[in-house]
Amino acid sequence: MPPSLINPFEYSSILVSIILGLGITQLLSAFSDLLYNYKKVSFYWPQTLWLVFILFLHIQDWFITYQLKDKPEWHFAELVFILLYPVSLFMAAKLLLPSNDKEESRQMKSYYMSQYPVLFAVMAVSILLSVIFNIWLLREPLLAQVHLLMFFLVILLIAVLKVRHPMIHKFTAIAVCVAALTSLIIETESWVIK
Repeated sequence: MPPSLINPFEYSSILVSIILGLGITQLLSAFSDLLYNYKKVSFYWPQTLWLVFILFLHIQDWFITYQLKDKPEWHFAELVFILLYPVSLFMAAKLLLPSNDKEESRQMKSYYMSQYPVLFAVMAVSILLSVIFNIWLLREPLLAQVHLLMFFLVILLIAVLKVRHPMIHKFTAIAVCVAALTSLIIETESWVIK
């Protein structure tokens, strides 16, 4: 029997890539649909910042998953766990923007405010999955996850308490984008595929 032309990482990463691709497609197509009808749509800038952040997370997951390229074997449970994060990102992408052309889905502030408790709950799960991934598979110390755990608590509290104050949502949207930009600047070496 000839040796396999594809290694375990390549085989496993195909499914991760498909799910990430679906999430990116969801974000871009839903936003493009809104832009197509821009005269009828009332945009809400915190929601747009969340779109940028969730798109960033999709790309970041694709980059970070590559760090597992030297893993010699993959168990089913590990693959399922690794798939949970891109699945949660896809769900966040689906919840963030309307995917239909109904009249009620053109007021983005109303749509966002109706969806944010579930969106934030999904994002909290995503953050928790990220922390577990970092500790379990990337062998990062728990102390290095404090910022993510704080983010998890804030997002979870906003979701559970159903905080509707617009300033909280505006501040949170700005904070996640600033955090993403800061991580890009500080962790430049992490953003290299070798």
